[in-house]
Amino acid sequence: MSEPPVYRPFALLGLAATLAGGIPLGVWMLAWLYQGAAAVPVQWILLHAHVQIFGFFGTLIMGVAQHLLPRFGGRPVSRSRFMPWLLALQAGGLTLRGVGTAALLPGVLLAASLLQAAAFLLFASWVWRMLDPRPLVFLRRQLTTSTLWLAAGCTFEAWLRWDALASGVPLPAMTGLRVVHLMGLFGGVLGWVLGVLLRAGPMFLPRWRAPVRAARLLPWVVALGVGVAAWGEAGAWSAAVGTALARLGEGIVLAAAAGLMVLGGALRRARGALPMVARSPEESRIFRVALLSGAAAAFGSAAAVPAAWVGLDVRLLTDTVRHLVTVGVLTSVVVAMAFRLIPVLEGRALPWPRLRHVALWSLAAGVILRSAAVLVGLGWRAPAPLVALSGILIWIAVACVGANLVGAIAAREQRA
Repeated sequence: MSEPPVYRPFALLGLAATLAGGIPLGVWMLAWLYQGAAAVPVQWILLHAHVQIFGFFGTLIMGVAQHLLPRFGGRPVSRSRFMPWLLALQAGGLTLRGVGTAALLPGVLLAASLLQAAAFLLFASWVWRMLDPRPLVFLRRQLTTSTLWLAAGCTFEAWLRWDALASGVPLPAMTGLRVVHLMGLFGGVLGWVLGVLLRAGPMFLPRWRAPVRAARLLPWVVALGVGVAAWGEAGAWSAAVGTALARLGEGIVLAAAAGLMVLGGALRRARGALPMVARSPEESRIFRVALLSGAAAAFGSAAAVPAAWVGLDVRLLTDTVRHLVTVGVLTSVVVAMAFRLIPVLEGRALPWPRLRHVALWSLAAGVILRSAAVLVGLGWRAPAPLVALSGILIWIAVACVGANLVGAIAAREQRA
């Protein structure tokens, strides 16, 4: 029997975290906000954000990187001696985080943060070593820096939780935890997706060609955006100025992402090009959902800056932009790449290829309905039940990926 692909345990852990924890908590929150269900305690809201950013996306990055990065550098894919430790640290951190949240144990949550910080630091060292060929210098900087943003977020959270414990407070300051999520989402996960697209964009865009200058500037612009956003969240500003700065920082990162996509060729038509046989139309359409969501997120973030500056309440708009990024952009990219990579990595066709149709329409509908929260905030209550439905649709889309992954693994093991 051939050795199982090295991404498997990470993919299964990440999907289990979001399907059993992250997305159901999001559905609970939507039912509370838009259908009058019981209120969600703040510790569960924090768990939802962490599981989605560091647990779901962060764990999938660890797994897929073991197949992508060696190929980027012309190396064979092999099982590194670091990966069992990495998996154990990440799984242990997520488990302790769930236990600590359920049992209200701040010390356990501190330990979870430390374990995950160690996992991402170990992963960053591996990324740096794997991308040492000189032509990959810009990719090396972007992906290592993005991994360090994830490590920095967990480290900063550990410091916040230690300070809260020393002060006898059950939870750290929310402003600090918002900075943690900024680091993980905009610096870490979005930074990783943009870094991978520098090299792997042709998987979805036939005429993709990322310019060297954009690749050189990308980590610096992302760092600027995250820094400005963190400064706005944690600085001693008035509420209006702090919120405007935070939204400006997020807008800088989203503008950088939009600029990279345009410069790389997202708007170019591939006239006369042969189709990529291994890429289904559904995968390309799912990727277009990500592109449209990114454009909408950039527009919403830009609109939030002047609105916050004049004192308007932009919390709902900010939440919608965040979910356009996490659901519309990142989850769509994960789903599209998963359908593309499962046959490659498992060496067999998708067991249920028609689920790509289900995932496409579930994602598209889920993004649209989730964004309708802005209409509810403007006083139109009719879409409120549909906003709550969006979480279930997103769960269905991710479950389609999980079903094909488990089916492909089972079929390969049975064949072997």
